[in-house]
Amino acid sequence: MRYSIEIPPKDPIWRLQIYAHLADTLSYHTIWLSDHYYNRNIAVAATAMCMVTKRARIGLGIMNPYIYHPVSMAQMAASLSEMAPGRVSIGIGAGDRNILDSLGIAQERPIEKVRWAVRTVRELLSDKGHSGAIGLDFKAWGQTQIYIAAQGPKMLRLAAELGDGALINTSWLPNPKRPLDIIRKTLDETGRRRAEFSIELEALVSVHEDPEKARKTVKPYVGVVMQGLSPEMVEELRISEGILKEIRSMVRARMWLEIHRVVPDEAVELFSIAGTPSYVRSRLEEVSSLGLDGLVLGGPLGPTPRKAMILLDEIIKEISGSSYAQGV
Repeated sequence: MRYSIEIPPKDPIWRLQIYAHLADTLSYHTIWLSDHYYNRNIAVAATAMCMVTKRARIGLGIMNPYIYHPVSMAQMAASLSEMAPGRVSIGIGAGDRNILDSLGIAQERPIEKVRWAVRTVRELLSDKGHSGAIGLDFKAWGQTQIYIAAQGPKMLRLAAELGDGALINTSWLPNPKRPLDIIRKTLDETGRRRAEFSIELEALVSVHEDPEKARKTVKPYVGVVMQGLSPEMVEELRISEGILKEIRSMVRARMWLEIHRVVPDEAVELFSIAGTPSYVRSRLEEVSSLGLDGLVLGGPLGPTPRKAMILLDEIIKEISGSSYAQGV
């Protein structure tokens, strides 16, 4: 199984380069960049990371077709491939409804929009390099993998139908077998070969010797996940609407230093893997036994990301044993 990491580009570019260079020397398969308008631009951050990496793939995402036109997505991936030939992945999803609302953008027909974006990006990155009247006047270097980020059943099915892989949202950590069943069933129904598709789960992770520090660090990220939950998941997990309303307000105002007081400890247990190295290892062992093709360790990784990356790499090697090869 492949292990990757997600690095939110909230830190200065020079620090992101340090993280990327370190990840490249460790066992991580892909360095994913999360995309939020309040953080640094992922195209700039990814370019800086390409400059200091030689092995690890660079993942652009998750981008949505409400903010990015598919032409912009393809242009970004193809341009980046000149710096990292054959090492570029792109993630496409529907975006966060509440964050889009805060920008005055209506999240209409998400399945159709993502389907259109994936098909258009794939055609633009193909040898033909055009889609109707639009096109790129240059070609991507190497194959660009297109992942579909999915939370709801319909998007999970779309990912299995159309993507090169699925990135299952960390909100499924309480019951990860359900999205896996949906994807596998869809692959069977569509006749896709299992080897052609990668099923990967993104799980928020925070590791530190002090478990309270680990949990406090991950709470803003858990808050972002909670405010984007579907109504069905909110009802199923019996999450208080009052707490959700307060969290949504704080995310919209980007009150990251205060939000940890509102996000309940139970939510940290539900939607993240946060605690001591031994605790994180036990949880990662559970998730790794599900039959996934890949596991993306999502930011923040820990109170000290650089130290956390090294700790997590050691844990991954312990779980995988001597058969685990770097970057495989």
